[in-house]
Amino acid sequence: MKHLGSGFIAVLALFAGWGPSEAHARRYCGGACYNSCPVQACAQSCCTTQCQVQRQTAYRTVTETVWDRQDYTVNRNVYETVCEDRPVTCYRTIMDRREREVPFTVSRQVQETSQREERFTTNHPIFETNYREVTRVVRRPVWQDQVRTENYVVCRPVTETVSRECRQTVMRHVREVVNRPRCRTVMRPVVETRTVAEVVPHWTTQQVYHPGRCIPQTTLDACGCPRTCMVQCPGFYTSQRVYCPQTVQRQVQCTRYVAEVVNETVPVQVVRCIPDVVVTQVPQQITRLVHETRQRQVPYRTCSWVAENVVHRVPYQTCRIVTREHVRMAPVVTCRIVQEQRVRREVYCVPRQEAYVVTQRVMRPVCRVVQQQLCRMVPRQVSRQVPYEICTMVPVQSCQPATNCCGVPGDAPAPVTMPDEPMQAARTLPRPAPVLSMR
Repeated sequence: MKHLGSGFIAVLALFAGWGPSEAHARRYCGGACYNSCPVQACAQSCCTTQCQVQRQTAYRTVTETVWDRQDYTVNRNVYETVCEDRPVTCYRTIMDRREREVPFTVSRQVQETSQREERFTTNHPIFETNYREVTRVVRRPVWQDQVRTENYVVCRPVTETVSRECRQTVMRHVREVVNRPRCRTVMRPVVETRTVAEVVPHWTTQQVYHPGRCIPQTTLDACGCPRTCMVQCPGFYTSQRVYCPQTVQRQVQCTRYVAEVVNETVPVQVVRCIPDVVVTQVPQQITRLVHETRQRQVPYRTCSWVAENVVHRVPYQTCRIVTREHVRMAPVVTCRIVQEQRVRREVYCVPRQEAYVVTQRVMRPVCRVVQQQLCRMVPRQVSRQVPYEICTMVPVQSCQPATNCCGVPGDAPAPVTMPDEPMQAARTLPRPAPVLSMR
């Protein structure tokens, strides 16, 4: 529908631009008029694409949870501890001691000692010291001092000064002015009238029903026994204000800016670097080593070995074994078992039960009913309309030719608007947090 509407407006603008002076040019279905030439055939046009923002206000239903305070009474059982004294008969065990004679047999060891003769042989070592002569060759060192001539090389440093050619590349700056094309965008203000929906707050009064609280009531069942049950009291109504917003339409003037591209030539100063080679003479000191041969006297010692015969007396020891016979008296102990009859007195205990009375304190729980006031929060749902805004980006292409057909200057035709498919970019307001009201 948007494409059809824009095309219809373009056709009306074309018919409105024909005046009475152009009546002779409408013959042959407009073929004799220069304005019937296509735009592409006349001159190059500059087309730009712009993004236009379209806003739309919508409403959604938001449900909030409101908490109301409610008082109620409950019955609570309270247990108390009561102490009572009661006589209790207890029994205790008493042990009576008695004595009796018990015969038993005892086995006793009896040891007897006797002597016997034992013969044994022992070996005794006897050591003797003897001497023998040993001849051995001993080598004795003989030292002699001598002197020899030795040649050695010495390195002597020699310093010389030499000029060296040094080449260095230096970058030289050259400034130039160059004309460069530049495109810049200029924002042109356009005033539009837009219909805006405004939300007006409005409050209404509603009747809210509150159920009655539950109270305990004692009744008789089928067997005639009393029974306590909870009975709900009749409820009541309260008045509550509810927020009901209303939407009002009003006209608002808005200013939007349209981007236009302007081509211009700007002089730019450019600095470029040119390499340049610079040659300089640098003095440099060189140190080299010169070898020289010198002589020196070095003392040294020589050692020669002389053999000599030496006679030593070496002692050595010999051992021989001598056997001897001995006689000794060894004691022998024999053991035998002798059994004897004996009597012992044994103490034993006889148990008997004895009764006695003890006063014992007994703790007994006693239950009683206590009424307690409690408070609880009851939730309820409240619905309200929340406005939010939807933004839609619509690309618009504008083409503006430089001159009219065949190079004849005249009024340029109106820019052709070619809307594309809108890009949806919905912006949603944040959801309000739930409100907790305590009454």
